Amino acid sequence: MARQDTIDDEDKVRLLRALAFQIHRKRPAEEALGELLEHESKGGRRRAYRAGVDALAADGFTAAMDALGLFNDDALVLLGVLADSGDHRLLSSALGKIADLMENKSP
Repeated sequence: MARQDTIDDEDKVRLLRALAFQIHRKRPAEEALGELLEHESKGGRRRAYRAGVDALAADGFTAAMDALGLFNDDALVLLGVLADSGDHRLLSSALGKIADLMENKSP
């Protein structure tokens, strides 16, 4: 069985939707992401999520999203602004819309 070192588009969409849901419920973004990454790591996919776990611990939410390869640089800048704003509704809505976009672009 081959090791999976990357996260496929379907898993990215699922992770973003789960994160948006938790943030919408007023969970802090870093806490919600940490819990999701811990959960995902247990399914034999530890290697794919390790960079995100390490970046979250060292540099925070936006760095973890970058390490996971979920966004390009431009989107990361906007994500950082949204995360720093403290507006959970805006952040969760943005994550949900990005998940929709990724899902619609997937073959």
